[in-house]
Amino acid sequence: MNSTTKKVYWVIGFLLFLSLVPSIAGVIRISQIATGAGYTVENQRFFNDPIPVLIHIVAVLVFSILGAFQFAPGFRKKNLRWHRISGRFLVFFGLTTAISGIWLTLVYPKVPTDGDWLFGIRIAVGFWMFFCMILGFGFAMRRKFIIHSHWMIRGYAIGLGAGTQVFTHLPWFLMVGGEPSGIPRDLMMGAGWLINFLFAEWLIRKK
Repeated sequence: MNSTTKKVYWVIGFLLFLSLVPSIAGVIRISQIATGAGYTVENQRFFNDPIPVLIHIVAVLVFSILGAFQFAPGFRKKNLRWHRISGRFLVFFGLTTAISGIWLTLVYPKVPTDGDWLFGIRIAVGFWMFFCMILGFGFAMRRKFIIHSHWMIRGYAIGLGAGTQVFTHLPWFLMVGGEPSGIPRDLMMGAGWLINFLFAEWLIRKK
């Protein structure tokens, strides 16, 4: 296995790993809704109105897994036809992720552990991801593939925010314990998206 092939596997593996925890959480949530298990006051909104959250979970799962292969340069170059076809699905599920995330934020009752800032953060993140997907697809249709890749990187980075949030919460779990609430939770959630946003901008400029 040459160094280029190793790099491809490392990129795909890292992105799939970052998607792993939220993917597992999503599968558990689907199982809970399907069986009625794990009902609490905090998650009763999912049982009362399950369709939107199920759409969101499935969209995020497909988006994160497809994207892992889209953003490995060596794999993409060797599978251009696959890249074009799956890229359309990626845009669709990315838009579905963004729209359903905004809908969940606006319509579902506020979670007791959420602070006042998190509502605005989620709305901003949802609209940013939506515009990234639209612009990325638009530039691909105009065959401006470099700019297209930039906007898709931005959108995918935001979509993987839940994976990074696992690590922004980790110090709290280790040192404090229990679920954070209020401003600490808002900051840790926001930090996950901010880290991914900054990394995407660094990667774009590095390229």
